Amino acid sequence: MRATLTLLLAALLTAPSWSVAGNVSGEVGGLRVDLASLPERPRAGGETIYSVRVSDRAGAPVDGAKVTLRGRMPDGMTVVAPLRPATEPGMYRGRVMFTMRGRWDLKLRVTAKGNAFDLPLTELVGQ
Repeated sequence: MRATLTLLLAALLTAPSWSVAGNVSGEVGGLRVDLASLPERPRAGGETIYSVRVSDRAGAPVDGAKVTLRGRMPDGMTVVAPLRPATEPGMYRGRVMFTMRGRWDLKLRVTAKGNAFDLPLTELVGQ
């Protein structure tokens, strides 16, 4: 069963909080961001595809955003994945290859319509 978490991104900007990746949604500055990962539970050595939909208050897709996913393990290992525009309006996708299992602290950065914000996440990568 896929858990869906709804977070207010503005609160995340001021609080040291995190959420498990999977399905996460939030709004800030008139923009809505919906993130999904496939598979829901990544495995070391396997690809995980992250999809982000950026829309305005009315639900219209927002094109031209810059979306980047960065990750770090406690031992200092890092990953960086730019999420590129997909064929669907307002959609951005990228692939991450997690090389080690364990806890990865992620940060999704979205810059669109003059707003930039970070969404902190945690991914628990298995074997």
